[in-house]
Amino acid sequence: MHASFLAVLSCVSVSAQTPALLDQHDLVWEVAPARWLTGIPLANGDIGALVWGDGAPLKITLDKYDAWETREAPLDLTYEQLRQLVRDEKREEAEQAMRTKNLYGDGPRPTRLPMPRLEIDLGGAVDWGRARLRLHTASAEIDGVAADTPFHIELFVHANENLLAIRLEGPAAVRARFSLGLRHLEAGAKDTLERWGYPAPAVAAGDDKGSLALDAPTGYRYAVAWQRHVSDGGNAHTLLLSLLSSADADDPLAAARARVANPETDAEAHRAWWAAYWTRSWLTIPDARLEALYYAEMYKLGCCSRPGKFPVTLQGLWTLDGGMPPWAGDYHLDMNVQQSYWPVYTANRLELGEPLYRAFSACLPRWQEQCRAFFDFDGIWSGCAIGPKGERIYGYSGVELWPGNAAWLAHHYWLHYLYSQDAAFLRDQALPIMRLAFLTYANLLEEGDDGKLHVPLSYSPEYGEGGFSAYCKDPTCDLALIRFLGKAILEASAALEASDALTERVTSVLERLVDYPQRGNKLMVSAGTPLGHSHRHHSHLMAIHPLGLLSPDGTDAERALIRGSLHEIRVHGIGQWTGWAFPWMSLIASRAGLGNMAWQMLDTYANAFIKPNTFHVNGDPRIFGVSLFEYEPMTLEAGFGAAAAVMEMLIQSYNGRIRLFPSVPDRWHDAYFEDLRAEGAFLVTAKLERGDVRFVKIASEAGRPCTVVNPFQGGDAELLALDVADAGPTPLTGDAFTFDTHTGGRYLLHRAGRKPDQEDLSPLRFPRAESDAYFYGLKRLPRF
Repeated sequence: MHASFLAVLSCVSVSAQTPALLDQHDLVWEVAPARWLTGIPLANGDIGALVWGDGAPLKITLDKYDAWETREAPLDLTYEQLRQLVRDEKREEAEQAMRTKNLYGDGPRPTRLPMPRLEIDLGGAVDWGRARLRLHTASAEIDGVAADTPFHIELFVHANENLLAIRLEGPAAVRARFSLGLRHLEAGAKDTLERWGYPAPAVAAGDDKGSLALDAPTGYRYAVAWQRHVSDGGNAHTLLLSLLSSADADDPLAAARARVANPETDAEAHRAWWAAYWTRSWLTIPDARLEALYYAEMYKLGCCSRPGKFPVTLQGLWTLDGGMPPWAGDYHLDMNVQQSYWPVYTANRLELGEPLYRAFSACLPRWQEQCRAFFDFDGIWSGCAIGPKGERIYGYSGVELWPGNAAWLAHHYWLHYLYSQDAAFLRDQALPIMRLAFLTYANLLEEGDDGKLHVPLSYSPEYGEGGFSAYCKDPTCDLALIRFLGKAILEASAALEASDALTERVTSVLERLVDYPQRGNKLMVSAGTPLGHSHRHHSHLMAIHPLGLLSPDGTDAERALIRGSLHEIRVHGIGQWTGWAFPWMSLIASRAGLGNMAWQMLDTYANAFIKPNTFHVNGDPRIFGVSLFEYEPMTLEAGFGAAAAVMEMLIQSYNGRIRLFPSVPDRWHDAYFEDLRAEGAFLVTAKLERGDVRFVKIASEAGRPCTVVNPFQGGDAELLALDVADAGPTPLTGDAFTFDTHTGGRYLLHRAGRKPDQEDLSPLRFPRAESDAYFYGLKRLPRF
């Protein structure tokens, strides 16, 4: 029987399943995307292209991660000065203390730069036929009629080099004319760049090739070159476009021109990269729309975060066409960056987090200096809104003050260790930032009359909108971050079997730290401040998710606190929420075991807060009535949070336990996933069918003991070691099963006395009606 299990399980192949699964979730545009906001997104972790327009002309907005204005202003303020302003109730001075004139004045400040647009004129009136974004190959196809003759266009941004390839077929290819420039910039953006000393770009244009180069006053330079190549007896025209910067080559213009002069595209290498990307894991759920959204978000994450490149910014590689980007297109460390990277762990794509750790570890020396200058003690202080090397962008006064920005970032380092069990990463990257973030808090704490340690003045993002009332004592989020950092440092020292000079101080702080502010089984925002109204930022619930300090595994009092806090959320409602608040609340509800609430949060998000191409727009512009915000600035973090929330309903792993299907809604009777990653470096495959878990397969990468909460509705289980010859089943009983594993070991769990057969072990696939396929993309008749 052991051999038959191996034979059946070997047929379960991620690579075999994903092409057909992804095919039904390709995004299809039945009408032309008339707005940038509804275009077709392509990217490779360094350059991006957003395809839109009706073909008269077809517009392609370009982007590059290192295209930044980086000049910044110094901060002339200290923590003690701010405390004095608050003590003296100098409301106006306190509110403006962190808002420098550079944020609203004429001086340059760090921001993403608006980028060129490529336009393709197909030589006449265009009747848009159909466009399709193929997720499996990260390529787009467009069909239509131009000047009464059909055309076919294929596009992709190469996975491995800064190359956009566009192949045009049909008579329109011969007539096609190309133009590249910054003429599309609105007056405000042009005026801003001119005030900041930006010259007009140098543009060269011809029928078959052209270029653009811009020299920024900071010394940064980028260049775009394009060239047409004719093949197939003149019936096919391929335009190659390269976008490079001074970070890529000493002479980016010469390098770009040399690249596009070579007609080779190596499309096979591009397809191979994406084929490998999709083999890492897969899942399927009965909700076709959320399943389609999950794969669209994982596609965009693969586009926007690559090893060796930059972390995901607010808009990723699709910065606003024609204007200065919302919120400078920067790195917001009070939620946006963190939410963007929540999916990488469970989705088994740990390598996508590499840009995060590399970029922000490089900022530690700067943050140490800033901490000494502002707080006058050792630690790190990042501010909230920053550029690629930590450049300060001043916004909300309170959130710029908050010491939790870098501390929350440190949580991602810890997650990488938990999911990878990489001891070298823990020692060299995670522990340094966690220690420094803890030092910041430890040095900030003051003893109160009660003998407890308190945070004297801080902020709870984004409560009070940066106003005077935002400054507070003992924010719940700060107390949660302190407890996380202390607990993680102690666990890290034990894992590394190394003494840590901070151990005694950590232990003392954790013993003396004041408890979370609470009233009537409800977590408060801060000491003396209950959640008084609908509020988009769930910072006071961080102890539930993402930190996992409060969970249903805890005491009766902790469970009551979780339930009471979520009840208060429902009392105040969602009217003041923006889009990203919903996936986060779905994750919080999942941790509380509230599957129906977790699903409803995601369903509301998918209804009201995304465009047909799945871009998150923060507000509720079509007025579903779920939010008072009606604006539509695009940011990406919410979609990535939604992908994480889908997986959280299927598998959770925190506090040393793996939980299978812990918060699926009542309506989900069936679900399947393969090779989702759990803490402890376990890859997990499981099947839920008719409300019953058929089997669980676990692969151990690090050989750690494995604990699984009993998923078999209270029944006993059997464990089979799949890679041990002639192994017999081991009986397992109780509410949770713990068993030893070895590195590379594979294990099968199933209900005792009901050995899974070939049908039980086969992957689930949901038959999708035509109405459920190709859910996203712009339709002639709206689908949602």
